[in-house]
Amino acid sequence: MSRSTRNGSRLLELARREQGAVEVTLFWDTWTGEALVVVWNWRSGFCLQLEAGADQAGYAFAHPYAFAAASGVPAGDIRQAA
Repeated sequence: MSRSTRNGSRLLELARREQGAVEVTLFWDTWTGEALVVVWNWRSGFCLQLEAGADQAGYAFAHPYAFAAASGVPAGDIRQAA
């Protein structure tokens, strides 16, 4: 699950989950200390990337669609990723 940053990558994978065609991954940016949640819908090919502060990372990972809506992501983009 976690990957070393020795390869020069600044993103460290912390968690991943899948449900049907949707995969949600939580990354930690080692340079900024911020979280990145990536929602990938393998069926539609749509990817949604959400930046979250350290205090919001768990919520963004557990509830990416609600977090996206609260962050101002257009509803159409959220539907494509769902």
